[in-house]
Amino acid sequence: MFTLEDIFNDIKAGASLPRLHKKYGGFKIYIPQRMPNYKEKILEEFNGYNYDELAYKYNTTRSNVEEIVKQSKPDEPSLFE
Repeated sequence: MFTLEDIFNDIKAGASLPRLHKKYGGFKIYIPQRMPNYKEKILEEFNGYNYDELAYKYNTTRSNVEEIVKQSKPDEPSLFE
């Protein structure tokens, strides 16, 4: 797994675009915007179905909204424990 620092250091060292693509191609980077209380607002407005609407409204990804909702729920006990 790579860190943003790894990528930054390669860019700073003058790595070419083909080299960066070869080394990091397919690596996803998410840089969140700093919006005060956006996680709380998403949870307040979430109705169980509006992932895409909230992602658009708060300029984030659907998967980020799903993760925020998932993290807000208490852990469910396993049926096999």
